[in-house]
Amino acid sequence: MKIRTKFIFMLILTILLALTSSSSARVGPTYAIVNCKIFPVSTPPIEKGIIIIRNGLIEYLGSQEKYTIPEDAEVIEAQGLCAYPGLIDAHTNIFLEVKKEEQQRPREGTPAPTRGREVKHNPELEAFKLLKPKKSTLENLHRIGITTALVVPEEGIFAGQSVLLNLNGEKAEPMVIKNPFALHINFTTIRGSYPSSLMGTMALLRQSFLDTEHYSLHKSRFRQLSKGIKRPEFSPFLEALIPYVVERKPIVFNCANQEDIKRALRLIEEFKLNGYLTSVNEAWRVAGMIKKAKIPLFVSLDFKPPLTSIYARQGEEMKKKAENEIYTANSANLHKEQVKFALTSKGTKKPSDFLKNVQKAIQAGLPEDIAIKALTLVPAKFLGVDNILGSLEPGKIANIILTSGEIFEEKVKVKWVFVDGLSFEIKEQPKTKKPAALDISGKWSATLFSQMGEMTLTMEIEQEGNRVKGTIFSDFGQWVMKDGLLGGHELTFTVEAFIMEQNMEVMFGGKAEENSIEGTLSFPRGSGELRATKIPDNMR
Repeated sequence: MKIRTKFIFMLILTILLALTSSSSARVGPTYAIVNCKIFPVSTPPIEKGIIIIRNGLIEYLGSQEKYTIPEDAEVIEAQGLCAYPGLIDAHTNIFLEVKKEEQQRPREGTPAPTRGREVKHNPELEAFKLLKPKKSTLENLHRIGITTALVVPEEGIFAGQSVLLNLNGEKAEPMVIKNPFALHINFTTIRGSYPSSLMGTMALLRQSFLDTEHYSLHKSRFRQLSKGIKRPEFSPFLEALIPYVVERKPIVFNCANQEDIKRALRLIEEFKLNGYLTSVNEAWRVAGMIKKAKIPLFVSLDFKPPLTSIYARQGEEMKKKAENEIYTANSANLHKEQVKFALTSKGTKKPSDFLKNVQKAIQAGLPEDIAIKALTLVPAKFLGVDNILGSLEPGKIANIILTSGEIFEEKVKVKWVFVDGLSFEIKEQPKTKKPAALDISGKWSATLFSQMGEMTLTMEIEQEGNRVKGTIFSDFGQWVMKDGLLGGHELTFTVEAFIMEQNMEVMFGGKAEENSIEGTLSFPRGSGELRATKIPDNMR
């Protein structure tokens, strides 16, 4: 009976999902954003402007007085709003789904265990193949104005290859701009195995690059002559390195401190690599070396001193002082030295820290016009996409954010986002001043009654104040409960479900008592009644 019920659920859901879009994007071929203040970044601001979007591109941008709105355009009134290019985060690990046994990350600047050869030598790993986009993550990024991201694998010395995404929906393929973009390398060690020291890591990297050059030369000679030359033995590891060591595609070195920067610069110069540096929150200490090398720089907005720093070894008070007063000035000091850089979220704890930390860098001396370029034009140029992204210009991809004020104001909010010309309106997160009348944390047994029959669920709920979140376990897998609020006995939450290769968003509204929850679940083209009973602690 349970198998039959599940089959009916799957059949009806397939029909419903075919009739409705799972994406939050409103797809329209033509939009007219009117009455906004435009900050193109590449040119001076336009006080009262209009932006026309057609087929995912910016068709026109300029003064509203000089342009007639096309008849087929959906008009978006943006009075009081500011328009900016979508922000580019050039180092993040969003959407990456890594196996639990591979999730132990080495602490920066110190030896740490990794597991097996596939972690230590994994240049062939593609971040794209690990992507599992989530709507909640997408919404959080849109809420802070990020429309493009370089997704980077993090594990081991040879971490793998990154992918550049335009954050336009919930499926990986339509997001891809460049795959792969670069090979990423960490200066880390392996406890109990080689290399167990950073000197050994440098030796491993040098030997790997030399082996790659020799392997590539051997292959080339064999192709040209064949007869009389021993056939080279195939090596997946060296094959993965050839595009970066021989063909000079980008290699990005993750630098936890100033010594890592020096190591990277030595390798880049020695092997004539197309090298980039990322993290680099001690870059100001070696700004002269970086300037001379003319290396693209991805500067982290994580201001914690590295473990190798003298400030990290002088107690928590000194460490906090350095974090708030010294490392926040990294980008400002680089600007004074005329070093170009992009700003990234690498190392920050949560998305909301992104713009907050940019504001801290501005307070430490970074000019606002340099800050916005470090989030738009500069990363676009470093990533090789400045011809299509990074500024608001006719012909470029319509990645646009509309903000409630100028972007670095303290209480500014992103109100609207366009990615590839797709429209995402940012809704206010639900709020309630009414306190929760009870605590519903714990495990619940639930049943969903709908036109598809009955479905048994288990809910694990967490509550903090009147905020509620959790996980729902079903025959279709685990679902995420988010944006939950309990005001008095009134309970609302959203369920993010992945069913039949489709993302679904289901809304719940109802009432909670000490041992029961009842209400309505509304999903695409239908609804159902949810009844849940709390499972006593002694029965869990």
